Amino acid sequence: MCIDVGGTFTDCLVLDDKGNLTQFKAPTTPSDPSQGFMNSLEKAVDHFDESLETFLESVEVLVHGTTLATNTLLTASGAKLGMLTTKEFPDILEMRRGIKPVDVSLYNVFIPPNKPLVPRYRRMEIEERTIYSGEILTPLNEAEVEAAVAKLQAEGVESVAICFLHSYANGKNELRAAEIVERLAPEIYVSTSHETLPVWREF
Repeated sequence: MCIDVGGTFTDCLVLDDKGNLTQFKAPTTPSDPSQGFMNSLEKAVDHFDESLETFLESVEVLVHGTTLATNTLLTASGAKLGMLTTKEFPDILEMRRGIKPVDVSLYNVFIPPNKPLVPRYRRMEIEERTIYSGEILTPLNEAEVEAAVAKLQAEGVESVAICFLHSYANGKNELRAAEIVERLAPEIYVSTSHETLPVWREF
């Protein structure tokens, strides 16, 4: 079975052990995508005239996909973002690795880069430093985090990404910064880079 949550509809495909493919469709519910997921699943359950529990017991593989995140990026319709990053490194997000879109020349200097998800004035620099080995050279400056939170609140920020250098090796500073944000601004959603994708590179 495969369920895909799209921007308008949530599709459910059921492939039975005889190779028959059946399709079901329900409206996507943007305020709670899980509801649209369950609505499409219930249509399948009704079609096969089984209880939800019995139907799910017979499912060998469930594949779940969604374009919601992609749609949010393309339409810039997500939360108003802020960012906490290591002091003197706010522009790595803008510089990236210098890679241009794949369908054009990498060396065409007249093609503008992609617009960063977080504008420059909402990228807050925080004194802290972890090196590649995980050793903390500079402890987190908690006063700077507190000041940054106040600025982001004044800007009406709804979500904050905490992206400190080399946090994949040691996320201690990111976690402490997240604690401060959550304490001072519980209305702001917080994500940390080392919990999202702890891999080598700056972000």
